[in-house]
Amino acid sequence: MRTLDSFLFAAASGAAFRVSFALEAVVSLRHNEVAARRIARTVRSEDTGEVLAAPQLARLADEDVHAIDGATFDCARKVLEGAHPGAIVITPASFGVLATRKGRRRLSDGVGERLKGGVMVEFADVERGTPVSRLTDVSGLTASLCRGVLVRLAPARDIVAPVRGYRPHGVSLDAVQIDGDDSAIADQVLAFGDQAKGAAPTTMVFGLPNDGFFSVALVAGVTHASARADLDQVRSAA
Repeated sequence: MRTLDSFLFAAASGAAFRVSFALEAVVSLRHNEVAARRIARTVRSEDTGEVLAAPQLARLADEDVHAIDGATFDCARKVLEGAHPGAIVITPASFGVLATRKGRRRLSDGVGERLKGGVMVEFADVERGTPVSRLTDVSGLTASLCRGVLVRLAPARDIVAPVRGYRPHGVSLDAVQIDGDDSAIADQVLAFGDQAKGAAPTTMVFGLPNDGFFSVALVAGVTHASARADLDQVRSAA
């Protein structure tokens, strides 16, 4: 894990938020080696110190979400500038942002010339019920700019519901979003691995409490995993 710079911005509501970034090493469980780095991010209220969970982030104004993603794309560029030529950075982003020309242009401008070979975009907010046609179109437009697209799935009984009928390059699960103890996390990882086998060729679990959970992910059939960045970001859901 490597902590990166943070970004302070004033939201449309007038509230101040700080977006913090850290890098997680994403390990290929089959080869037991680091295959990529993933940007983990946290959005925190400067006034209260509260970390915004996914439902709170969804209620932010469009310009706020664009600002958060813009800072994330800048972060990806900085990571790639300091990395070896073949490095891959998994970069979270809003599906809604990249559904717009403005958002895709911000991705291109923010990351720069290494976008095509060096960035996999992780859609962080694809909701159940999103039309397959829209998911296909936005994913295709985004994938044409970068190395590939992942769709993050939320812990649920039917985990793969948001991508049913569509086959992305990969699907991911952020273990930071799983409520409960180590046993609950292990159960959810096993459920994810079982359901995601036919959903995408690549399945990734991010933000596990420690690398001891990699063995659970391997048993589940997950292809890649990472341990969470640090305990200060335990409620990251961006």
